[in-house]
Amino acid sequence: MMDSALVYVLLLLGVAIGWTLGYRFARQVKKDSPPDWIPSVEFLLAEANDASLERLLNIPQLDDDAIDLFLKLGRSLREKGEVDRSIHLHQALFARTDLARNTQMLLELELAIDYSYAGLLDRAERLFVELLGARGRVQEQASRYLVELYEEEGEWQRIFDLYRDKKLAGNASLDKRIAHAVCELAEDASARGDFLETQQLCRQALKIDNRCARAFVVQGDMAYGQKEPREAIRCYLKAVDVDSQAIVTVLERMVESFRQVDDGSGLVAHLARQWQATQYVPALVARAECDVEVQGISRAMTTLLSELAEQPSNLGFFALVELVVRHRQQLDKSQLLVVYDILRRIVENEPKFVCKNCGFKAKEFHWRCPSCKDWSTINSFVPQLPKAKLDL
Repeated sequence: MMDSALVYVLLLLGVAIGWTLGYRFARQVKKDSPPDWIPSVEFLLAEANDASLERLLNIPQLDDDAIDLFLKLGRSLREKGEVDRSIHLHQALFARTDLARNTQMLLELELAIDYSYAGLLDRAERLFVELLGARGRVQEQASRYLVELYEEEGEWQRIFDLYRDKKLAGNASLDKRIAHAVCELAEDASARGDFLETQQLCRQALKIDNRCARAFVVQGDMAYGQKEPREAIRCYLKAVDVDSQAIVTVLERMVESFRQVDDGSGLVAHLARQWQATQYVPALVARAECDVEVQGISRAMTTLLSELAEQPSNLGFFALVELVVRHRQQLDKSQLLVVYDILRRIVENEPKFVCKNCGFKAKEFHWRCPSCKDWSTINSFVPQLPKAKLDL
């Protein structure tokens, strides 16, 4: 009997000792492990007053998830316009000595972006330049932000110097920016009359980005200014071949260059191709004017009507009316029906109503503006016609 009682007592004592040791061990683990103190970025933003932010920054240990949420919090504060608080957050984290090197570089990048947003461009530039020595995504982002900063300041030579020193990350998007910076230098050299340097810089821009249509435009403009129309034509055609939208900037000078070499048929052919490629209405208008010289007014009218029937536009319709008035033409019944259809389709695409508060345009009436959400602000749309008379 005594043996059974002793065994029972010892069993109870063992259970009690085991429970006590387990309880103490659980409390120790709970104390040492990092608490679940960041539920979401939204919660942090809602609670992100100065006191709570300081408590968060004083956490003794930060794991990767905590760092990621801090970075998201800093970006959210910056996007909300609270740049000062974003700077404070990133500075406090950057000053910690217990973070890995790659985390330090991410924080330095975010801090440089903060400085850029705050207008502290010298500080931002210094940090971006330091981060050019990093690798991977940090270097790519630092390169992009630094180039954008120099673009805003017009520091084209600095961008080119960084490229020549091989300090910038290499990718297609950045190469395009660098090529345009070199084209800016080429335009400055051309304005100074330094045509040799202009040619060298244009070649360098094409070496950086062989799809840089602007380099061909600069070369064409230089040839045009030096009364070399054939070379200008060659460069302009190369530009629109590389980027069809380059026709927007070279159209007038290209037309004049073709006329200087008396190649009306070649000009008509190239303008027709550009119209098909870009639907740029001034190219169609220029083609119609050239058709009048090469093929006569009747053929020019037919071609213009045909193209406008496929692609109606106000500018094209105006060019058509101008041709009719200037050359005293009379349209037959079928042509008038085409003109009517063109004008009808143009009017159908115009807005019928406009919000007097925010300028939102609509084809249907709304009591509540879908854009600014204000009530009773939608009025009928009345085009503002020019007061000056047309010089025909």
